[in-house]
Amino acid sequence: MGDLIGNIRLHDGFVYDRHAYELAPGRDPELLAGGIEPPSELELKGMEALSAVELEVFQHKITSIVEEAREVYMALSISEGIITGDMNTSVFTAEGDPAVVATGIFFHTLLNYPQVKYILKYYRDNPTVGLRDGDVYFFNDPTCGGVHTFDMFVSAPIFHNDVLIGWAEVGGHQGECGSMSPGGFSPTATTRWEEGLHVGALRIGDNWELRQDILDFFLNSVRNPFVFASDLKARVATCKRIRDRVLREVERRGEAEVAGGLRKILAVSADLAKQRISQLNDGIYRSVIFNDGVGLESGLIRLPTTVVKEGDRLTVINQGVSPENNMGPQHCTWHLMRASMGVYLFTYFFRGLAPNIGLLEPIRTLVEGPSVANCGAEVAHGEGTTISAMNVQNLHVIGSKMLFDSPFKLSVSAPFSRNVMIYVYAGINSYGYRAANFTGTQNLAGQGARFDMDGEHASGFYWASVTDSGEVEESDMRLPMVTLARVIDKDIHGFGKFRGGTPSVEISAAPVSGCDLTTRGASDRLSHNPGIFGGYSGPPNPRFVVKKVDVFSQLSQRTDEVELSQYSLAKEHPLSGDYQFSYSSQPTEHFDYGDLFVHGVGGGGGYGDVLEREPDQVMDDLRENVISFDVARNVYRVVFDEATLTVDAPRTQAERELARQERLKRGKPFAEFIAEWQKLRPSDEKLLYYGDWPEPNAPGYSKPFWGLFS
Repeated sequence: MGDLIGNIRLHDGFVYDRHAYELAPGRDPELLAGGIEPPSELELKGMEALSAVELEVFQHKITSIVEEAREVYMALSISEGIITGDMNTSVFTAEGDPAVVATGIFFHTLLNYPQVKYILKYYRDNPTVGLRDGDVYFFNDPTCGGVHTFDMFVSAPIFHNDVLIGWAEVGGHQGECGSMSPGGFSPTATTRWEEGLHVGALRIGDNWELRQDILDFFLNSVRNPFVFASDLKARVATCKRIRDRVLREVERRGEAEVAGGLRKILAVSADLAKQRISQLNDGIYRSVIFNDGVGLESGLIRLPTTVVKEGDRLTVINQGVSPENNMGPQHCTWHLMRASMGVYLFTYFFRGLAPNIGLLEPIRTLVEGPSVANCGAEVAHGEGTTISAMNVQNLHVIGSKMLFDSPFKLSVSAPFSRNVMIYVYAGINSYGYRAANFTGTQNLAGQGARFDMDGEHASGFYWASVTDSGEVEESDMRLPMVTLARVIDKDIHGFGKFRGGTPSVEISAAPVSGCDLTTRGASDRLSHNPGIFGGYSGPPNPRFVVKKVDVFSQLSQRTDEVELSQYSLAKEHPLSGDYQFSYSSQPTEHFDYGDLFVHGVGGGGGYGDVLEREPDQVMDDLRENVISFDVARNVYRVVFDEATLTVDAPRTQAERELARQERLKRGKPFAEFIAEWQKLRPSDEKLLYYGDWPEPNAPGYSKPFWGLFS
């Protein structure tokens, strides 16, 4: 170990570099925590034959294959998540390492290789199973390498003359999985057995034909058999398209060059990642985020992240994490924590490098377990992404600080919006079949502010770099709800010298027959969208519904224009009804015709001091209706004419100087501040699931800063 990493002392009695659960039928944690497999003789031969130029051409070809497959999959699907991009397509090496990825979702492909490695280790030479050309395997179990049970995947081997060249993989957010809540998300689940189907590597097809008995089993296990069958067939068809396209490349180049090319892509990516890391300053970097809920209850949960950078290596450590609580599905696995890092690393930190598992080779992952971040096998896992996203947000803050003084400053920004609140609608849709899923509004979150400009509004989905929100008219047909408005709303982003992007807020209503609604989320009181270098966080995002409103009748009877936005509905109550703000994770509830749903996924954090924002930019925000007059006056401290939006520059300068003087008066010497700070403590009720205060796994901890044990 290097000098810096030697300063980190891990807690005794916990696991860090592996899962907090052991081997079981269908899962092998060693396959999940292992690195890239060594190259085979065939691959070594092909690697030697490929020049740098030929490798570039080959990689471009395979990338075009998986990107074509993405379009095929989205076109064939009738499931909302897949259509709008919550999916992935990819090609693995023969040994099961993800080599070429098309997004959708980066981290899907960084997870689902274990099913391939499990097949190779346990089934290939098993006479009752075996492995043949045309085999199709299904997988969704989060303990075996997946995300949650409602993300489902299909893999198929790519053989040429009985030689295994690689694997095709396709998957995404199916939604309904037979869990206790329609649509998969189950806020009340406390064990994995309440979260629906758990399927490890299961062969569901031979010679590219689905087995009818297994298909019947699946369809009898979910609430939306028509959607499930259609999307499963779409996955299989897309896998076959990938396989057929790769085989054309084998016919042109030969088996060794294709197999070796996939392997060499990973080796080159690992080297490029090391080169990028080596250009950054060595150091120990820390960030921490708190969650404010456990299951259906309020309560603090802690997730700290430490990054040690030495030479061309990173060590990412999650230590001092709150313990398992068995109160809900917000528990994460070691492999999900590791894979989720790709969302930040691939989009920002390693910007410009091809995304694949090779980029993770110089990064060591240590996640304290058992804990909410590295949990056992039996607890509910459905919202593990809440915990892993907290780690990603920490990494984003840390990474921006690391990149600021580097050749890669262009990647410096506040984190992308993750104040998630997901509405899952369930019922009979306009086509007459049962559906349960969320809308494309998930893909309209706000981008974090950048070091030199504002974040983009409604720019994408937190987990995916390539998504679409879809057309509301189409989602209204596929889902049991009616969209009344999608608006770029105001005062729901992080303020700063450069502001975060604002999400699009969807205002929708229950249809004639009503609908069932399950909501899940976090950050109802504490934001998961931090600003950086003085920027404000994006605000929290609780559930907001209006019941007993019959919005259709009220709107038809009104002669004036009613503004349907989160800001207007929350502040002015323009419609008669029962306005309800609540914790975002709520069990399935039936809503009647005309009940109103206000749905957004939060705004990005800000960058820099609000008092340094150009007054003209503040006026532009007012014109675009993304901030209120109150924010312009009281946050940005701009003096202006409300009718003309003309800035009074001398008075604005004086007002801002007054604000700076107010800050100085509030300031205290550090010794005085920290003495008072260490006396503060949340109530015992809020700390019920937190662990020991202030360091969850270090009773009696009394240092002024977390993570100091010597």
